[in-house]
Amino acid sequence: MMGRPALPGPKGLGMISPVLLIAEREFRTYVVTLSFWLSLALAPLAGVVALVFVPVDAPAVVTIAGGDTMLNRTTQSALQQAGQLEGRRFLFAAGGARLHLSFPSRNHIDLDFAPGFPLSNTGRALVSVVLERDAARRGAPALPLAVRASAASAASGMDGKRQAQLITMTALWLTLTGSLGMLLQAVVRERANRALESLLASAEGWEVVAGKILGVGAVSLLVLVSWGCTAALFSLGVHTGPLVEVAAILSDPVMLAGDIAIYVCAFAFYGALTVLLGSLAQDSASAQNLARPLFILLLLGFLAALARMSQASAVLSWLVWLPPFTPFMLLVGNAPGAFFTQALPLVMLALASVTTVAMAAGSLTIVPRPRGAWRLFRVSMSAEPNFRAGK
Repeated sequence: MMGRPALPGPKGLGMISPVLLIAEREFRTYVVTLSFWLSLALAPLAGVVALVFVPVDAPAVVTIAGGDTMLNRTTQSALQQAGQLEGRRFLFAAGGARLHLSFPSRNHIDLDFAPGFPLSNTGRALVSVVLERDAARRGAPALPLAVRASAASAASGMDGKRQAQLITMTALWLTLTGSLGMLLQAVVRERANRALESLLASAEGWEVVAGKILGVGAVSLLVLVSWGCTAALFSLGVHTGPLVEVAAILSDPVMLAGDIAIYVCAFAFYGALTVLLGSLAQDSASAQNLARPLFILLLLGFLAALARMSQASAVLSWLVWLPPFTPFMLLVGNAPGAFFTQALPLVMLALASVTTVAMAAGSLTIVPRPRGAWRLFRVSMSAEPNFRAGK
C-alpha cells in the first residue's frame, strides 16, 4: 500500500518534515512584508525614545494632610527612606497623591494612602515602621505608638510583582487574540481555494495542524520578543516597577521556563480549537460566526484573571481547573515562577491541548462531512444560507 507523497523541501535541503514546511510557509506569509517589521519595531523604538527623552525617574508629587508640622516632616522623611529602597523620589507639594493622617485614639495613627499612591504595600509598611521608630526616639508615651495603613488603603495598592503578573497575563491575551485571527483566516483561505485538499494529499491532518500552529506561533514569538526588549529598555532607566519585575522574569531561568510552558500550552490549546472551527467553515463569514464564541471565551478568561487579582480571588480560584481559564489564572494566581506549586492544572492544560490537536487533525478532511452534534452546531452558527439537512 502506497503512503502519502513526501513534501519536497527548498532546493539544497532535500526532503523536509511536512510540519516544518507548513510552518515555514505560514511564517513567511506574514513576515515578508516591510510593514510587519516596521510595526514590530515600534515598541522597542518607543522604549528608546522614552528612555532618552522622558524623565522616567522624575519625582512623584505627594501631599500629606492631617498631621501637625513635626509629624508631617517625620512622614516626609519616612516616605523618602521607603522611596530610596524602591528607586522613587518624592516632591511634597499640594495637588499630588494624597496621604492622610488620622488619629482614632491617643496612641494610634492611621495612614490613608489614596488610590494609585506611588508606593508599594511593602513601602507603606516601612513608612509605618519608621514613624514608630522616630516616635520611640523622641520618647514614647506610656503606651507604645501604633502606626498602621488602613485596610482599604492597603487593598488599593498593587506592588511591582502583581503588576508584572498583570502585564504577562495581558501579553498572553493580546498574543492569542491577535494570532488566532491569523490562524483562522489561514485555514479558511485554504479551504475556500481548495489548497487544503492538495496539502492533505501530501501530509497527515496532525502535521497540518502542528505546522500552522508552529508557523503562526513563531510570528507571535517575534512580537513577544519585541515587547520583552521594550521591558528591558525601560528597566535600564528605573529601579522598580512592573517593567523591572518583567525584566526579572526574563533574566530568571526558572520563572522564564514557567511562563514559557504556560504560553506554549495556551497557544496549542486555543490554536487547535481555532483550526478545528476553521475546518468547519466554508468562507470567512461562516468562520467568524463559528469563532465568535471562542473569542468570547478568551474575553471571559481575561476578565476572570482580573477578578482573581482583586478581593474575589478566593471565589474564582476554582477556574484554574478549567483548561480555557487555566493559563490566565496561573499567571496571576501566584508569584512569577511559582506555577510549580500548581503543576496539576498545567498538566491538565497540556493534555487538553493534545486532545484539541487530535480533534482538529480529525476534522481536516478533503470533503468535510459534519455529523451529529457538529451538524447541529454548524446549522445554528454558520452563515451559509444554502445549507440543507441531509446534504
